[in-house]
Formats: sequence, C-alpha cells, structure tokens
Amino acid sequence: MLDGKVALVTGAGRGIGRTTALLLAARGARVAACSRTQSELDGTVSQVMLKGGSAKAYRCDVSNEAQVGELFSRIRNEFGRLDILVNNAGMFSGGLVENTTVQEFNEVMAVNLTGVFLCCREGFRLMKKDGGSIVNVSSLSGVKGAKKFPGFGAYCAAKSGVVGLTEVLAEEGKEYGIRVNAVCPGAVDTVMLASAFPDVYPRLAPGQVASAISFLCGPASSGVNGVCLEISSDLLKG
Repeated sequence: MLDGKVALVTGAGRGIGRTTALLLAARGARVAACSRTQSELDGTVSQVMLKGGSAKAYRCDVSNEAQVGELFSRIRNEFGRLDILVNNAGMFSGGLVENTTVQEFNEVMAVNLTGVFLCCREGFRLMKKDGGSIVNVSSLSGVKGAKKFPGFGAYCAAKSGVVGLTEVLAEEGKEYGIRVNAVCPGAVDTVMLASAFPDVYPRLAPGQVASAISFLCGPASSGVNGVCLEISSDLLKG
C-alpha cells in the first residue's frame, strides 16, 4: 500500500494519467494531479474524492520551466515531501519528417521530453533526503527494435529520449534511494490516440498501463531500478 505517500501525476486530466491518479489514491497515496486543462483536472479530483481518496489539482504546463518550478515549490510547501513522481504528460503531432516544421518538432519535444527532464530535476531535489520512486511514461515507439511507423518522427525521438534519460537517472539516483523506471506501452485506448489514429486496434486499456505504473511506484518493486517495461497491445490478439 501507499498510505501517507505523496504522489505527483502529470497529465492527470484524462487517460493514463487520470486512471493512475485514481489507482494511486485508492492505494492510499495523497495525489497531486497536474495538467494544463483545469476542467479535466477538476474531473479527476472529483472522481478521487468520490471514491474516498485524497487529491488536489495543480494546473501546470510541464514544458514551461517557470511553471514547473512553481509547481514543485507548492508541493514542497503544501506537503513537505514527494515520494512518487509519475511523468505522464504528453502530446502527439503527426507528419512525415520531410513535412515537419522545426516549431512542430520542438513542441513535441518540449512536452514529451523536456517536460520529463524538468520534472525529474525538481523531483530529485525534493526526494534526495528520503528517497522515492519516479516512473516516466515512454512508449514502444521509443524502444530500439520496436516497429516504427511513418509520421511518428518527432514522437519517437522524444520517447527514445525518455528511455535514455530514465536509464541515466536510475544511476544518478542510487545514492539517494531514488528509483527511476519507465513504462513503454503500445497503443493505448486514449483520446490522444483516437484523435490521431482512430483505426488502430487492438489497444491497451489505460488501467493496464496504470497497474504497471502503480507497481513500479510501490514497495513491491523496491528492487527494480532502471527498467523500461514494455507493454504490448499485441498480446490482446486472439
């Protein structure tokens, strides 16, 4: 269980993030739910509270360094600690590389990779005293050898960066008792995927990914560090 633990979940307004926030709260964590969209955040917090859990909404664009700094300052002041960080916030912008502008590429990198870096940096500063667990949400698109698809250039580059960053941070966190792992799911049944690729099936349910994240957050995975856990929707076939 996660009784008394403080957990920050980014991208918590919907999809994997909302489901993860609900699951961590159900396991006893006090959840700080972060997203850019206040109405979605309010929905997540309401669901947590209805189920008897504890959650608070924090509006933040994780690609903005100043906003991330303010977010973690509030976490420090209001909770006094951070035990769990789930970096789930992400975006997708499709298009062949030859047709992708630098602005489009940078926007994807800013949310999907720079945002993870910024939150991990601040997370380390809060966790160094007592340790903690960080789980970064990458993708099979970021795993070497996994099939890549046209139009995923910026997204794959960002998610590959998340894998590399996770592996480095796992080493840097050892002396402080900070574990850093990643989950790398295939297609997940979310609004983001449906809007970009409505015909992609089968899909993982957000709860399947949230369960893996929850495992990596908790004491049952105390010996797991630097792992990039692949979760394939191919297993749903047949």
